[in-house]
Amino acid sequence: MEREDDVARMFARMDALIDELAGSGPRIDPHTHLGLDEDGMAQTLEELVGNLDAHRIERAVAFPLHDPDRGENYTVPNDRVLEWAAQSNGRIVPFCRLNLTGDPLTEARRAISLGASGIKLHPRAQAFSVDDKRLDPIFAIAAEHKLPILIHAGRGMPPIGDQLATAAERHPDSILILAHAAIVDQDRIASLVAGRPNVVFDASAWSPVDLHGLLTRVPPEQLVWASDLPYGTIRESLLSTLAVLLEVGASREVTAAIVGGTMDHLLRGEHAVLSAAPIAPRERVVNLARQRVGGYLVALLPSIWQRRPDYVGHFGLAAAVCRDDEGELGSVAELIILAEATWTAALERAGTERPTLDDVRETFELLLAAWVFAYSPVTQRRWEALA
Repeated sequence: MEREDDVARMFARMDALIDELAGSGPRIDPHTHLGLDEDGMAQTLEELVGNLDAHRIERAVAFPLHDPDRGENYTVPNDRVLEWAAQSNGRIVPFCRLNLTGDPLTEARRAISLGASGIKLHPRAQAFSVDDKRLDPIFAIAAEHKLPILIHAGRGMPPIGDQLATAAERHPDSILILAHAAIVDQDRIASLVAGRPNVVFDASAWSPVDLHGLLTRVPPEQLVWASDLPYGTIRESLLSTLAVLLEVGASREVTAAIVGGTMDHLLRGEHAVLSAAPIAPRERVVNLARQRVGGYLVALLPSIWQRRPDYVGHFGLAAAVCRDDEGELGSVAELIILAEATWTAALERAGTERPTLDDVRETFELLLAAWVFAYSPVTQRRWEALA
């Protein structure tokens, strides 16, 4: 029980740090999923609302996963999400998901008439490009109803910066949310759409460095916090986003906008209210030990998500870096060592099976916290002050 108690204490401390950094404003998550995915991932309404309650999230946007029952038009999964949202007492904001191989315009009209408050497009899963002419009427109907469109812009696709910028320019009345900090082509996309109030980026990316990089290209109000539940978690995504904002010197007002204020505008059909310029410089001086820790932890994360042992020994390598002469990284080592013990226990419990998703999330959140504190000395100091 001692290890479990240590994990619980660490998570309670992380939540206290999140509350301290986020302030008292509303928290709105623009990127969650409900239902079942072909990859086996799933999330129920009860699970989602439980996560929102645990982390003081006021509302969350939800849309279907890559559901086996999607058919050509996603009608069945869209109806399920609409029904679950109706049961949520306003906590869940339903978006419909569209597939260009069917009749997306008819499905969009149908879902909007039933209460859909936005649209989700997934160019990778549905195999289309964002400059596909079949999307023009989708952008048009979304603009007509002042509804946001969230577009997958993460891994698994070729660079799409020019296509996305063209879409944003051709549809200036649209409201586009580019998921996963647009890491598929971040620098190009950000350079082309910086300052456009109809385009924002959601922060559902694992790396604090990706978020920091984005804030060197666009005004901070073009970023909205997001979790990507059930693939990401609220705790790790909030902690990472808030650490980046603290590290780059974001004001309380900017932080409040990113955590929920801007998304509230978008859900009311309004464009983001932007400041004039990015707030983060392109150059950053960092202790090399901190970069080394981050590198080993990044290399370790795929093993955790794939539920495999740490065959290479990245836990040990990352912890060894923290034995630095400057003595800066002791609290980072503490998290890494606890994460290793947690993952070892999960593998032992699983035996010939694989660890559970809860095991993955527990270890993942500890490792992400270690990475965040290695990345951000100022956040690490705030963490240590809560000990």
